[in-house]
Order: sequence, then C-alpha cells, then structure tokens
Amino acid sequence: MIQTMPLSELQHGQHADFFAQLFKKERALTRQGRPYYSLEFRDARRNVAAVIWEGTPHELPCRDQWTVGRFYKIRGRFSETTLGGKIEISMLREVGDDGHEAGFDPLLCQPVSADDPQELFDELLNVIDQEITIPDLHQLVTTIYQTHRERLAGMPGAMRHHHAYAGGFLEHVYSVTRNVLYLLNTYRGLHASLRDTLTRELAIAGALLHDIGKLWELDEEVANTAYTIPGELIGHILLGRDLVRDTARELEVDGPWLLRLEHLVVSHQGGPDHGSPKSPMTWEANLVYWADQLDGNMFRLASAMEQEGDHGSFLPRSNPFGRRVFRGELPTESETSA
Repeated sequence: MIQTMPLSELQHGQHADFFAQLFKKERALTRQGRPYYSLEFRDARRNVAAVIWEGTPHELPCRDQWTVGRFYKIRGRFSETTLGGKIEISMLREVGDDGHEAGFDPLLCQPVSADDPQELFDELLNVIDQEITIPDLHQLVTTIYQTHRERLAGMPGAMRHHHAYAGGFLEHVYSVTRNVLYLLNTYRGLHASLRDTLTRELAIAGALLHDIGKLWELDEEVANTAYTIPGELIGHILLGRDLVRDTARELEVDGPWLLRLEHLVVSHQGGPDHGSPKSPMTWEANLVYWADQLDGNMFRLASAMEQEGDHGSFLPRSNPFGRRVFRGELPTESETSA
C-alpha cells in the first residue's frame, strides 16, 4: 500500500502519496526544441520541480486542467538533484471535498507566517489609532485596511523575494512600521522635520500603505501565486498610488499632505533602477525606503543563512547579496559525536 506523507518529509528515491499546491506552470522548450511543461509544487516547508513532456499521458491534463494555486493529491517518486528536489509524477488529482478526511490541510500545503495575521492586523489598527491624529489621514488609512481586512490577512509579502507566504504581507508591513517608529524616535533630535507632526504621521501612514498595491498586483484567484494582468502591466507601486488616490476621492479627503503620501508610495523602492518612477524626496519617503530595505535585507539574509545544503562555514556568492557570507564555525567532530 502506498504511504501518504508530507512532501517535506520525503526522502531520496521514496515513492509516496502527498498533498501539494501547484505553484508554477510554464511551457518551455529544450535546446533541441522539444516542448515540455515546467512545474513547481510546494508544501509549507519544501518546493519541488516536475516536468511533463509533450506526448506523455499527463500532457493534456496538465495543459487543460492543472491550475496554478490549486491543491492536488499526487503520487510520485521524489529525488534530490543538484538543482533541488524533483518529483516524477505517476498520478495526480485535484483535492476534493473528501480531502480533509484523508489528511489534507491547505495550511500545510503552502508556506504560512509564524505570526497570527489577525493579531498583526489588530496591532496595526492600534498603531493607526495611537499614532495618526490627523483626522482625514486616519480615516484614509483605516478605511483601506478595514475594507480589505480579509484579503490582507492572507496575502504574502511578495511572490518570491521576501515574506512569500500567507500572512507575509502583514508581517512585512508590521516590521517596516516598527522600523519607521524606531527611526523617528531615535533621530528626532537631528532635525526639526523629524519632530514635525505631519512628517511623522505621513511616515507611519506610508509604512502601512507602501505595498498596498499588491492587493491588485497579486492574483487572488490562484492563491497569490501569479500576477494579475494589471500587476504585470502596471505593477504594485502605481496600483497602490491609484488605490490611495481613489479612496481619498471617495471619502472626499484632500489636503496638501495627500500629494506627499502619493509620492511616498511611488518612491518607496528607491528610484528608477529599482522599480520606482521617482526617488524619495521627502523625509518621510526616505524613512520608509530605509525601513523597507532593512526589513527585506534582514529577511533575505536570514533565509540565506538557513538554506539547506552543505556549504561549509561560508555561503556561496549565489546568495541574494552576491558576496561571501560567514555562517559560523562548523561543529568539530567531538561536538557532533557528543
């Protein structure tokens, strides 16, 4: 009898049933011009690749029925390769209503935040209530968050680069907001603008809204595993500016600070070389840019340090920073045998 077990626990050469989410499906060609589908499946702790060749029994179901973002029960053989885990699929079917009886849990088939998204959401609402005293600005930020509460709680921070798991959006925004508050409180004595109410409250609002365009950039229909058409054609930066502007119009909110808030959203990635149409030009825009960069880099460094593989004391240059990174001394033989 074939054993059912988590994808992340499969060993090299093991043949088993497991539940997984289809994370990627792309049609490609070999160098010789042979067509195939390149697939990626995942559970909460492992991503694996699979290949479906043209002319094989799985080709048409893969082309017509297998949908990115949906969950499947798969029977296959797992193998470790130099490029990572790979699955040779023998059977695959979409998880049905009987899935839970067989042990299916969608939270075990996709990466999820270690924090409770609802608690993070409530923490962010508390920040809005405590830190944003300008009535129209408070109403604008609160309305956007409350209107999209359910969606925001389940969103990743990104598809791949950082916080790419359910709940990751709020985890990232919470960290960026805390970073902004730290910078404001630490450096407020350096310049009068850092003590100005408008600068402070715009920086906090910007931390909360800088990535809000991902509501429309990531495709909810496929569990945020692909971009929407507006996401591909426009991107989350301008979509976020549009959402802020449209909400302000609906609320009949206006003021000289609204343009500064829009600037903050469109400049938060630092400039044209990094995807922003404008570079940060205000105190609050620079604060959010630095806070955002810090959180993203801390996440990427931690992920690189924890990645699997025998790399010795140093990470190879293929890590996200493109330079050697010291992981720490390897344990001695006596320590490992103790």
